[in-house]
Amino acid sequence: MIRSDRLLYDIAPEGFGERNCEAWGEWRERAHDALPQFPDEVLEQWVYRHWKAVLCNWGWLDFQAMQFEKQWWSTEDVLAKIHSPHQDVISKLTRRMSNPIFQRSWLVQKMQAQGTWPIAPIVLECSEDLFATNGRHLVAPYNLLEGHHRMGYLKGLVDSGQHCEKQHPVWVAQLPLH
Repeated sequence: MIRSDRLLYDIAPEGFGERNCEAWGEWRERAHDALPQFPDEVLEQWVYRHWKAVLCNWGWLDFQAMQFEKQWWSTEDVLAKIHSPHQDVISKLTRRMSNPIFQRSWLVQKMQAQGTWPIAPIVLECSEDLFATNGRHLVAPYNLLEGHHRMGYLKGLVDSGQHCEKQHPVWVAQLPLH
């Protein structure tokens, strides 16, 4: 598999993590030159907002070979099929749903009102289990790349019996293994 860490360094948002970080609109143009097949929503939500985490956790993937498709999944499929090498984080976020402090979060409030997430999370489809360079285990067939808060909060809605839509948008990234 062709690694993408060099490409990610090259398209790093200027000033990432600083007060005057490069604006999304400016960065988008540069990023689309390198990754034209990435939908804007995926670029902004995942690579732009979480650039350093993407570099550290996913730079070993071949971003230039990735293809994306927005799909609609049932709640049952979302909870049963999507795995994460950071399942401990998702479990912690699920437990937070019952904490009054987290009830004030804009994301929790939006998901409680809508019964789904405001932006589709991103999952990697893989035909076999993979091991990330950080030693984490990716379990086939789907692994969460981005959207751990949303996944935890959706599980929290279901566990607490709150309103939950029957279908949810999910970005599925497909990556041929070389």
